[in-house]
Amino acid sequence: MSAEKRLGMGPIPTSPEMYINEKQVDGMSILKKFGWRLVCIRRPRIGGVSTLLKHSHERGIGILGEDGVLRIRPEIKVRR
Repeated sequence: MSAEKRLGMGPIPTSPEMYINEKQVDGMSILKKFGWRLVCIRRPRIGGVSTLLKHSHERGIGILGEDGVLRIRPEIKVRR
């Protein structure tokens, strides 16, 4: 069994808006209407934040860019 990497932090912060910019907030609200949901916000100690979304009916996983555009990345693995 692997050690928990989040150290007490859940995959989705209580206030995701604190970690993403206005374009990402707008993009996420539009994408929710098309079946996409927030899976996690990766918050590494060093480097930028990654916002991951998953489609509710398909297997698609994508990264929400700083420009608010979702980029589908099927090779991304998410822990359950």
